Amino acid sequence: MSTPLINPSRFDGPLVERGAELARLTRAVRRLRSGRGAVLDIAGDPGMGKTSLLAALAGMIAGSGPRLARGHAVRGDVVSGQIFRNAWEEHPELGTRDAGDALDPQTARSLVSGWAAGSGGAVLLDDVQWCDPRSVEIAVHLVRNPVPGPFLLALSHRPRQTSPALLDALDDGVRAGTVTRIAVPPLTAEAIWELAARWTGGAAANATGADDAHDRRLADAAGGSPRNLRILLAAGWDPVLWPFQAGGDPGALLREAAALTSELSALSKEADSVLRAAAILGDPFRPEDVAEVCGLPADRVLIALGELSRADLVRPRERGEFGFRDAVLGHTAHEHSSLSEQSAGHRRALDLLAGRETAASALARHAEHLLGTDSRTNAPILARAAAEVVARDPAAAAHWSGLALDHTPHGGQARAELEVLRSRALIAVGRLDEARTLVHDVLGRVADLPWQLALRAYGAAADVERLLCRYSEAEAIAATALGLLPPPGEGGALPLEAVTMLYEYALVQSLRGDHVQARAMLHTAVAATARPTHPTEVAIRCLAVCQDAYLGDVADALTAARQCAGAVDALADPQAGQAPEMFVTLGVAEFYLERFDDASRHLKRGLKVAGGGTQLHVVLHQLLGLSVVDLFTSRLETAAQWVAQAEQLAAAIGSREGVGLAKAVRASALTWSRGRRDLPEILLLVDSAILDVEAEPSWWAFSALGLAAQVQLLAGDPEGALRTMLERADGQDVAAAQPVLEPSLKALMAMAALRCGDMSAARRWTEDAESAAARLALPSQTASALRARAALHLAEGRPDRAVDLFEQAADRFHRAGAPIQRAWTQVMGASAVGATQGVETALGWLDAASAEAETLGAQWLREEAAHAESELRTGRGDAGSARGAGDGPLAMLSDREREIAALAAAGLRSREIAQRLFLSPRTVEAHLGRVYRRLGVSSRGELPRIIGNREGRA
Repeated sequence: MSTPLINPSRFDGPLVERGAELARLTRAVRRLRSGRGAVLDIAGDPGMGKTSLLAALAGMIAGSGPRLARGHAVRGDVVSGQIFRNAWEEHPELGTRDAGDALDPQTARSLVSGWAAGSGGAVLLDDVQWCDPRSVEIAVHLVRNPVPGPFLLALSHRPRQTSPALLDALDDGVRAGTVTRIAVPPLTAEAIWELAARWTGGAAANATGADDAHDRRLADAAGGSPRNLRILLAAGWDPVLWPFQAGGDPGALLREAAALTSELSALSKEADSVLRAAAILGDPFRPEDVAEVCGLPADRVLIALGELSRADLVRPRERGEFGFRDAVLGHTAHEHSSLSEQSAGHRRALDLLAGRETAASALARHAEHLLGTDSRTNAPILARAAAEVVARDPAAAAHWSGLALDHTPHGGQARAELEVLRSRALIAVGRLDEARTLVHDVLGRVADLPWQLALRAYGAAADVERLLCRYSEAEAIAATALGLLPPPGEGGALPLEAVTMLYEYALVQSLRGDHVQARAMLHTAVAATARPTHPTEVAIRCLAVCQDAYLGDVADALTAARQCAGAVDALADPQAGQAPEMFVTLGVAEFYLERFDDASRHLKRGLKVAGGGTQLHVVLHQLLGLSVVDLFTSRLETAAQWVAQAEQLAAAIGSREGVGLAKAVRASALTWSRGRRDLPEILLLVDSAILDVEAEPSWWAFSALGLAAQVQLLAGDPEGALRTMLERADGQDVAAAQPVLEPSLKALMAMAALRCGDMSAARRWTEDAESAAARLALPSQTASALRARAALHLAEGRPDRAVDLFEQAADRFHRAGAPIQRAWTQVMGASAVGATQGVETALGWLDAASAEAETLGAQWLREEAAHAESELRTGRGDAGSARGAGDGPLAMLSDREREIAALAAAGLRSREIAQRLFLSPRTVEAHLGRVYRRLGVSSRGELPRIIGNREGRA
């Protein structure tokens, strides 16, 4: 039995996400105190918090002058005008009539008019939908004929169950302006999470290892209802059990759901029987099936369903079906039956559905409840059901296969099949350690299994090791499996199990960074495939094109990408869901090929196919892919949103490399969108990202390090950028390891070398960038190489050569769909334009860049443009341009280096300089190191001699 998560003592506290409703109540109370009345219509579905709002309203009124009367209708009241009599019990001047006396609407209005005269009065009535007929007449009369003066009438009710006469009166009042309607909608997911944290003191999160997917499932289960949330938490809600069970403690569920069970107890005998049968069948249900399970004639079932509909316990659905008002009510109705009633009902339901040759997944609900009485029959049903849904609903597959395993004998092929199936489902929902343990148990007896099953076991084992970032183990397992492959069949075609294993092995090689070997293996597999529309073989072709694109074979990759896009687009979602990684690999390939719109389209569709709290490792890749696409196309806000989800999910499933790449993307987005003041904090984030990925030179590491180096360059740490590019990936050159990105990464290194004063390295890396760009012929990569050459010309004092290249680079970035890069290029080239075409033309470049930056939300770029404009207007030019001879040795320093050198010459320590300039101490030390080299000094003690008073005022 699960420990209840709820702590009833935490129910008190401010209402969550009801600020707008409370504000309207506050205005009504102010009107009352000022002598004006109001009619409030507080309407919403059950359990949404209407009673809490009414209590808040009472608290606002109590003790403030106006009199207060409160009434609550009870289902089945027979006393005429009971809700008003109940409200007026504490007010003798209103309770002048005995219970047997008639209370007519005119008399009631006259009574409250006199009662409210003077200081005013308020009558608050709850659950008005259950009023007796005379109470409804009185309420209608008071709504249509408002009491003049300081009188407030508040009616809280469920519109689906409220008297039509009262609904009409309220609607007319809203249109006439005499009634204020306060709708009480379901709470958002964020509000549900806040309530859950308050009511459990964090126990829900701690008990389940909460993550974003967990929170979403809890919010979906509660349906926006605070009452449903309390019921679920009391029952010990567990995302592993939902939606099959509300929690592990049915008794606690029924205790917390007392308000619901009281509604059930008020039903007629036949309506109660129909409701219990419906709860057995599950949501949605058909009337004819209910009749078979409960044993009532069809016409009596329909009459009972009419009663249940009027009580808003069930609601009509499409195709003549019905469903419960919400899932929690369905679970409550099920647990309201005795165990013997449940067992007999599920047996009848199972026999009924099995006779129709229904899919095993439709039988699983009943087989699960009957496991304890007949496991020989029901365990195989659960195993078949898990196999049916593992691609589209791995959470259900994990649940059902786990139950089936508990009732399947140890040893033998049947159990191994089930264990491999369950391990695949566990992998898909992110329970990687459980999956690893299970599939390694299978590998321990793999010699006794047929080669097809052995291959599936090895494939699952390699998959889980890859997702745990244990690439050596994954590669070894995959290599062992490849040794089991039989010779190709007739026509050279490989069996599907072999294709799947080759795909897994190539994916491991790809993520390890060995794209050449991965590509060779994939092209061999593609040549031997015989099922061009099968999802697995479409996925292997998508992975192959991703390798071609990454390795820079652009022409072949473009052709193959178009073919793969056609194949993927032709697959229905259920088919594509069998191999959802195809959307990742195709989307990434399209990103490398600068087909950004196609990449975004496929990644978003993949997110839909693999989402919903399942296929979590695939969802992580989709989110990261979308964040990078939006980053490169300058959609900074959405990039930040995607990567925030990715980072949270990566942490939840234990992917450290995924966390590292997400941090690097987030740091890149923040660098552009924030100002200089935030750069120290962003550099710390970059350091953390590097630590997460640098242990092994993998695709994750290379991708993250390239982004991290760009952040370091923009943040004023070019030496750090070069260390990241050349030393962090086990000494490998990060640019050379990513051929399709080599031009932009070599260009980045060239600009870092320029800022470090290493002209020789800058020239060498610029030439590398140009050579790689010529080979690829991709617009943004070519633009990066052009910009690097332009920056080199500018640093060499040849602005006339730089201008045209800056202009070409900006145009190519524009055509590639990278507006931030275009604007940055304009800022970089402004000083060259100023030197050759005049300051006014240069200012035009900066104006265009600043306007673009403002549109994109790129605060850093706006500040850079403003700084460049200031230098142009004062005649100082760009930090990278040649300075006047009158500056002497200081001409070799950038503006930032001059600034830091001047402060150091004035006696400030590195930490003091960092605080004054909003930099990190490490960045200050890096700048000082470059200053010493360029000025030919060995310490800061020699700086005053060179800088003197001309720039030394601190």
